[in-house]
Amino acid sequence: MQVTRIIGLIGLLALGLSVARADWRFDAETGVFYDSNLSNSDRAADEKSDSAWKGDVRAGFGFQLSRDLRLNLAGDVDGEVWDRFSGFNNIDFGGSTGLRYRFGLGHQAPWILIEDRLAYEFFDEYERDGWSNNFRIRVGIAITDRLSVETGYTFDHFAARDDFWDLEGNSASVRLTFDVISSLQISLGYAYRYGDVISYAVPPRSDILRLASEEQSVTTFGTNPLYTAYRLQASTHSVSVSAGYAVTKYLSVLVSYEYAATSHDPLEYENHLVEAKVAFAY
Repeated sequence: MQVTRIIGLIGLLALGLSVARADWRFDAETGVFYDSNLSNSDRAADEKSDSAWKGDVRAGFGFQLSRDLRLNLAGDVDGEVWDRFSGFNNIDFGGSTGLRYRFGLGHQAPWILIEDRLAYEFFDEYERDGWSNNFRIRVGIAITDRLSVETGYTFDHFAARDDFWDLEGNSASVRLTFDVISSLQISLGYAYRYGDVISYAVPPRSDILRLASEEQSVTTFGTNPLYTAYRLQASTHSVSVSAGYAVTKYLSVLVSYEYAATSHDPLEYENHLVEAKVAFAY
């Protein structure tokens, strides 16, 4: 995308000129994640739940291009290790560039962020390996000293070693954040995504096959019975609630729950997603 190229060029130029004036930041997260329907199945007999350990380490820096315009550059490493279905285990190495503009001074001034992240992901099932790109535009404003709202658009694209696992989609979201006290923050969110999804089921499933652009037998969930993966486009509505508590200046505990409903008639499935993690920022 032309916009992401422009952001990248600005980032490289600023890196060469201003690294010495950069404000460095280091982040790390680790925790557990649960998906009630990892197989994205619409039949109870085909649903496979699993939990995973997730970890993320990120180092970045930012500096002011002008009074209201800030550039952020970062590199990160993410990983997931699943308890039952190791085919989803992965680690990715990525980098991101973002431009953030604040319209005025003060805590309640509105802002806009344009950000792009590019990463390469390695899976236990190597045919899933590939490049992921996430381009985001976010706009936010503080309504009061404690309440803020943020809306966003995301374009996600994943290009895998095997074209069957290629995924692409467009999302829109809105999130309300409330500071209960100085150390406790609660957020409510809604998101809509339309794009590619992978649904797994035990054949025969002629109803899904009519919707799918491609289908492929997989051993991700074992061979008895053998599952088939179907790639198709669908709509996903999701609502979420999360809470973050600052234990110290640098350490926080975060918990979240998300309910997602995906459909492309006649296929409909639900996911319940739960996450608990510890975050460190310096």
